[in-house]
Formats: sequence, structure tokens, C-alpha cells
Amino acid sequence: MASVSICANKISPPLSSQYTFANELNLFDEIQTAVAADPTFSQQTWSQDAVRDIMLSWTHSEWIPIVSIARDYVSNTITIKQRSKDQHSREHWWIPLNFASASAADFENTRVDYFMPPLEEVTLNASQLGIELGIHDWLIVNKQQTGFYHVLYNDANLWLIAKQLHDNYTVIHPLNRAAIFQDLGPLIENNEIQSVDVIFELLNYLQYEDNLMPWNQVADTITSLGKNLFGTPAYKLYTHFVRQLIRPMFRRLYEMPLAENLTNTETLARQKIMEMACFVDLQECLDYTHNLAHEYIFGNAKFDNDMSYYAMYETILCLGVRYLSDEEFNAILKLFGETQRDTLWYDDLIYSLRCTQSNSHLQQYLNFLLGENSTKSIMNDNESMMYLFYLFKSNHVARPVMWTFFESNYRVLCRSQLFVDNFNRIAEYLKRSNYEQFLNLRNMIAAELAKEGREKTLIAANSPRIGRKVKISETFLDKFNNQIYEWLRRHQQATHAASLGARSSATQIGHLFRVAGKFLRKVLIKKGR
Repeated sequence: MASVSICANKISPPLSSQYTFANELNLFDEIQTAVAADPTFSQQTWSQDAVRDIMLSWTHSEWIPIVSIARDYVSNTITIKQRSKDQHSREHWWIPLNFASASAADFENTRVDYFMPPLEEVTLNASQLGIELGIHDWLIVNKQQTGFYHVLYNDANLWLIAKQLHDNYTVIHPLNRAAIFQDLGPLIENNEIQSVDVIFELLNYLQYEDNLMPWNQVADTITSLGKNLFGTPAYKLYTHFVRQLIRPMFRRLYEMPLAENLTNTETLARQKIMEMACFVDLQECLDYTHNLAHEYIFGNAKFDNDMSYYAMYETILCLGVRYLSDEEFNAILKLFGETQRDTLWYDDLIYSLRCTQSNSHLQQYLNFLLGENSTKSIMNDNESMMYLFYLFKSNHVARPVMWTFFESNYRVLCRSQLFVDNFNRIAEYLKRSNYEQFLNLRNMIAAELAKEGREKTLIAANSPRIGRKVKISETFLDKFNNQIYEWLRRHQQATHAASLGARSSATQIGHLFRVAGKFLRKVLIKKGR
């Protein structure tokens, strides 16, 4: 770059004009000159404008490319496709690719093996790319995430990667283990995958994973799958499956003394692991967060004494009140009348109780805040209506309770100028199965609003907004619910069979020792005679 000196807030001219770059093209040309002088670069490959072409394909783009890898296992060829993350864009890049395989699992050498030209698709033989690649080898692109692009693999290659992760996951670099889930996450959430079996096989290895980076990237996918499956026969199997995966890592992080000077990545990963563990009702997590929340609410404990807890205290409070006893819940409600309104502690209590998983506590809570006999001393009108929407959006257990509450209290709620706006927003999260109940409630609300001349503000019964926020989830279930249920059922049966086998072996060994013991006692008795 240009060599400059700064004096008295002025930038002096560069020492020599050879270091002056009028624009980015000059910069690229200087790099090209340096490349041409470097004997390690092939002049045949690096044409006169190669650097310009490569750099300009990146410096004026707003998006990140997605590279798709498909293999032909008979001809041992690799088809590489590229597209923009923006589906409406037609731009292409010069993309630096490097490769690791089961036969050449070197993740430390991150030099470029092949520059993909700005074409939609190329097909090359593995030997042309300089890759050692057997028919049963997995292939991974973008070692250590050195390139700024996402990578997607065909299912056959994902199965091979999953097998390696189960056999010995440390062979694959942790950054690439994380990248697998980072790149697959959006596809899973947008229903763009063909088969979920391989996804669950990849997830299944996590029970052995002790590096935080993969956990950091897989957290959103695990949470998203859980939300999609909530209320289905597969949900119980799914939570059991995730508890098996996450228990070893949770215990390693939270049953040992907390390390000092955690990085932001480590703090974030700890928070995500805690959220995943408690959302699937891992008992160790529920006990851990409940104890912390209890101390904060009733024992005047302060999270700001420990920055690692302070950074995620809202999460701890939410998870810690998921399963309160009736005595604890009523004690918290009593605290509202004894605590100064304008305090952070007071807001924390209101905000955290949204996470309760008890139907009776939710009903009691809604009546306390918004029912016929509630007062504005707890929340003002604006806060309560915004909170109503957020509670419905964030807590799946609360939704049927809230429909019942609306049916019983719609006249009171309609007195608020903001209720209809928030009811309209809630309608966007309506499931198909609840449409008749919604329609009946909407008609009752419409009649109530008509008395005040406000019915035009209510969402229409045939509005395209109704249910639009859950359409992706419902499409996901239409497509994959049976597959997921069958995979989880088979997995649970296999795990149970393995457990029975272990117990059976232990029983046989114990029986063998008992028989040997009896025989030995008989021998000793005979000798004693």
C-alpha cells in the first residue's frame, strides 16, 4: 500500500509514485506484476488480466456464492456448480477451491487447488484436480473455511462424511465440522433437502463432539427442528434423541469449575448449549438453571458479579422458570405487589415468566396481567399488548392456552386500541388445524368491534397473511414428518437393543462368576473335609 506519514493532521504525499494507486484497478495490476515475477506461479495459468478478473468478481458483489459438489462414483468425476445466495442474482465468481478426502485428509495445507472460473457449472476428473479420491472416500471442500463461500454436498458424500464423523470425527478439522452444519442449516429450515436420514446421521455423531465450534453452528438447526416437530408424535422421540447428544457436552461445561476469560465465541456456545439442553428438558440443565434463577429471584443474587453469567442472565432466568412449583410461581406473583415497578429486576420477572411450560401457570399469569380483574400497575396497555404477541410467538406451549384466554376475555381485550393489531399479527402464526377455532373467535371479535365502529381494522377471514409465518414449518412436516419419526423410532430401538445387549452380557458375566464361585466353594469345602 502507499507509504504515507502523518504530521499535524495532514497526510504527506507518498515517497514514490510507484506506490500510488489511483483506483482498485491499479492495485490489482500491481498484484498482477508481483504474481508474474513470482516463479511459483504458472504464467500459462495466470494470464495478463487474471488478478483483475478474479478480484473484480468479488469486490463488486453484495452476496456470497454457494458451491454445490456432486460426484459421479463410477467415472470418479466431480461436478462443481456455483450460484449466488440471492436466488434472483445471476452473477458468478472466480472461486478458490481446495480439497480434502479420506485418502488425503490434510486440512493444514490450505493453498488453492483449483480456481473455478465464473461459470455456472464445470465437471472435472479427480485426477485433473490433483485429488486422491477413492470410490468410498468422502470429499470436503474449502479446508478450514479459508474461502468466503458456502458448500453443499450430494447425499452420498454426506453419508460418507457422517460415517467418518462416527468412526473418528477428529480426522475432519473442527472448522469444517462446523461448516457442514452452518451450510446445511438454511437448507433444512427452508425445506430444500431431499432426505432427512443423512441429516440425522450427521447430528448423531454430536454425542462425541467436544469442540464448541460445531455446537455453535448446529444450535439453530436443532432448535428449528424441535419447533417444527412440536406437537407431533415425533417430538417426544426427538427430545430424547437430543438429550442423548447434548448431555456429555453440557456436563463438561457446567459440572466443572467455570474457566476464566472466556472468549465471545465460547460464551455464545455455552449459552446455545444451555438453551438446547433445557428446551429438550435435560434434567441436569433444568436443575442448574432453576437453582440460579431461584437465587436471583428469592436470594438477591447478582449475575453481574460474574460476567460469563451476566452476558446470558436473561436466558438463565427464562430456562430457570420453565417448571416452577405452584408455591414458587405464586410467590413470584406476590412479589409484583411488593416490588418497585421501575426496576430492571421487576422487568426481568415479567419477561422471564413467559417461558413457563405449565398450562395452569400460563392461564393464571394471563389473568393476572390482562384479565378482567387485572390492573395497570403491572404493565401499561402498550406493554401488555406487545407482550401478548411476543408470548404467543416465543412459547409454543402457550398458544392453545392463549386461544382459550382470548375466547374468555375478548371483550376486555377489545377495549385496548392495540389489541386488534397484535391479534392480526398473531393470526400469521395460525396452524391449519386451528383455523375453525380462529374463525369463530375472529367473528366474535368482529361483532364486538362493530359496536365501536372499528371492525375494518380486523384481519379478513380469507387474508393471505393468516398462517403465513408457519407455512414453511407445515410444509416441512408434510414432507419430512414420517421420515423423521421412522428414523427416530429405529434409532431408539437400536439404542435400546444395544443397551439390552450390554445388560445381557453383564448378566451372563455375573452368572459366570456366580457359578465359578459356587464351584470354588465346593472345592474348598471338600478340601476342608
